Amino acid sequence: MNLLAAILCFGIIAGRNATTDGYVYLGHNEDQWGEQMLNIYNVPANEDRNACLWFEFPGQKSGDSFINEYGVCISSDQCLSREDSAEGSLVYEIRTTAIQKARSAREAVHIIGRLVETYGYADSGRSYLVADRNEGWIVAVVKGRRWVAQRVPDDHIATIPNYYTIGKINLKDSLNFLGSKDIIKYARKRGWYRPLKDGAFNFRLAYSAPSTLKDLHNLRRHRIAQEFFFGNAILGDNTAFSRRPVRKFHRRDLSKLLTVEPICNEHTALTTIFTLNPAYPPAKGSVIWVGLPGQDAANQSQWTIFTKSPEVCHRYATADEAMARHFSDTGNYRQRWPGHFYWHYLDPSLNRNLIPHDFEVFIPRQGRTDKDRDPRRIGDSFNDHFHVLEDSSKGMLYAFWTQGTYEAADDEHVVFSKSADGGKSWTEPVVIAGSETLADPKPVAAWQQPMLSRSGRLYCLWNQETTVKKHLCGIMMGRYSDDGGTTWSDPEIVPFPKRFSADPADPNLPPRWCMWQRPLRLGQDGRYLAGCSRYDSAGVARVEIWQYDNIDEDPEVRDIRISFFNTEEQAFDSGKVKNDHEYMSREGFHTEEACIVKLPDGRLFAVMRTSIGHPIWSVSSDSGRSWARPEILRTSDDGPAILQPCSPCPIYDYAGPEAGSGRYFIMVHDTFDFNGITSYQNRGPLYKRDGRFVPGARQPVWFGEPALFSPRDTGNSFYTSYTALNGEGVLWFGDQKYYLFGKRMN
Repeated sequence: MNLLAAILCFGIIAGRNATTDGYVYLGHNEDQWGEQMLNIYNVPANEDRNACLWFEFPGQKSGDSFINEYGVCISSDQCLSREDSAEGSLVYEIRTTAIQKARSAREAVHIIGRLVETYGYADSGRSYLVADRNEGWIVAVVKGRRWVAQRVPDDHIATIPNYYTIGKINLKDSLNFLGSKDIIKYARKRGWYRPLKDGAFNFRLAYSAPSTLKDLHNLRRHRIAQEFFFGNAILGDNTAFSRRPVRKFHRRDLSKLLTVEPICNEHTALTTIFTLNPAYPPAKGSVIWVGLPGQDAANQSQWTIFTKSPEVCHRYATADEAMARHFSDTGNYRQRWPGHFYWHYLDPSLNRNLIPHDFEVFIPRQGRTDKDRDPRRIGDSFNDHFHVLEDSSKGMLYAFWTQGTYEAADDEHVVFSKSADGGKSWTEPVVIAGSETLADPKPVAAWQQPMLSRSGRLYCLWNQETTVKKHLCGIMMGRYSDDGGTTWSDPEIVPFPKRFSADPADPNLPPRWCMWQRPLRLGQDGRYLAGCSRYDSAGVARVEIWQYDNIDEDPEVRDIRISFFNTEEQAFDSGKVKNDHEYMSREGFHTEEACIVKLPDGRLFAVMRTSIGHPIWSVSSDSGRSWARPEILRTSDDGPAILQPCSPCPIYDYAGPEAGSGRYFIMVHDTFDFNGITSYQNRGPLYKRDGRFVPGARQPVWFGEPALFSPRDTGNSFYTSYTALNGEGVLWFGDQKYYLFGKRMN
């Protein structure tokens, strides 16, 4: 058998009672050969079709995936049949017609069946994976006019390599089976099924090209998947269409399987995981997780059906033009569309240099997928919450960040590095808190807060896990160094002086909190001040302000004192903000990640990300102790509101973090889909808007037109910091939460 035909694609459907969140899942790896180009389009609705999100491989008859406004999604796997005489005229039109017309997965199955019976299928054979928020189906089509479909039970998972998996069928059970009325009669006529010898009819054995059922590549991939979900593998003639898994699985589990070799291989061009929520309307409750080559789909940005696809994802300006020219004007893609986003995923070196930068602080040693990682080595392929501060007395730069194998992994830890030559070179990172490896997990540490006292004592505080809740839930711990980070004191607890209503009622449980921006000397008499995101029992975040009162007294960590401002009812809450749109995300009214700058008149100006489609802002006239009622961030007092998904939106003073110069810049995505039910939308192209202080204005900083900072289609979640070095401002950012770079901004 041709090897290329043996390892084309892999699919998974999980029923809603087999998943941890009660969603239906459709996971798929699309494998392609030769020069390929992935485009992503929003296809608008018209009188003849549904709106949909389209993942297009130009020129390909069978490589595209879709999800429409009714939450119907479709992908496919090649499955060679033994048919050698029948003819048909359709291939590509099967999926496009189904997605354009169907309002449910079952309706899509009927449409596929009618098309096959009316016009015939032109290729050897294929299995379509079709799902909506209620159910999933696998539809097997055979060259000519025959097909059969089976519903995946709600508590089962079905996996499919490149052979048919539907076995015994019962077309009288129309709730679970659909298909051609003569599917058995035709097999008997061709001699593929002999009742006296073969027993009960088995579609898989009757219609499959025998070579596909024996192919070692197919069998190996199917064995890996079955052992992953079911604990053991049943292959050969007794292969089951679907089975009840050993436990309920999450999308992260599907993504993990889809990155395992050889299910994922050098030809895997796209991974999609469609998560379909039955509790919400389909256009809002359908979220697509997209993994490009080298990516773990479960940790990438979420797309919704109406998420605006960036221009860098397009070959042509409109979806209609792309549809009209899908099979024409193909080839020489890289030469003709050199700025297209897909090349940065095929060539990691291009992706690394997509955003021009002046400093390289850290390049990971480990890869970005499970197959490229060694759990016995320090996990370093997740690098985030990147803080750099200057020690002018020693001529040093100090860098701190949260690191791990992946975001929220069991080996998250805090690392430290330093530079003695103005950022040109950096020391090897050292772990100062947390768990170093997945093979030997310890309590995780994250979200560090570095501060330098006036005498030169270097502090690092962090969120320390103490319960199984892990992420964000923990006590505050810290260490200090009196020799520029060469040695560190033993870790100690920083006591929280009081608890708030958002904290767990059980006093033995720590609060859930996260410090994003590093503390700055913006508080009373130059004390360190920062915004803290604090989460209530429902996981909804509000922002309060913390002031570190005695860092300049060089206290022991256990003696650090904190004042809490803007707490309880005064905490920043986007649910109390007047919005231009009536919008409520499924996450509730989140307000997080305050970034604070000083104004020329001495006031403080804070910007926060939210779940309402816009950042919000507030001002303080008393060094952060009290704040004005927050408002939506606009370009000016009466200007349009700035759009932003639930994603970081840092603001910095060009002259330095605490300068109060009146010249600022903010990083935003400038897009939001108010039809989407989740505010965690695709973090596509990132823009920089310059801001200026306007005396007497209600909103004291007004912003200019957006300038493109990162054209990347996704993954632009920048937890950054800023320093002023020798009169030049430097933005320190974690690119894709992987590389750590610095870029001059003046």
